[in-house]
Amino acid sequence: MVFDALAFIFGPFFTINLWVFHFTYGKFSLYALCNFIMDVIFAYFFSPIFQKIGHYKLKKFNSTTLFCISFSLALLNYGFQKIIEKIDSSNSI
Repeated sequence: MVFDALAFIFGPFFTINLWVFHFTYGKFSLYALCNFIMDVIFAYFFSPIFQKIGHYKLKKFNSTTLFCISFSLALLNYGFQKIIEKIDSSNSI
């Protein structure tokens, strides 16, 4: 159970978010659009496939909830990065 949860957390969600952030750094609207598209694809197309092959099963929420959580976390990650950059730039002066 724990391995499945870790595989899900550090697998597709983490990887997609990291690469989208890397390629769209500094362009929030492009970041949000790319994450929106990737999260829709993951939640509505890949998630049902992963559930059918037995990789995991969504028990307490559906694909829409998975999308909303993934997209919200992506936006929070962007905001967190901006806060960290602001703190780092003020400390380096």
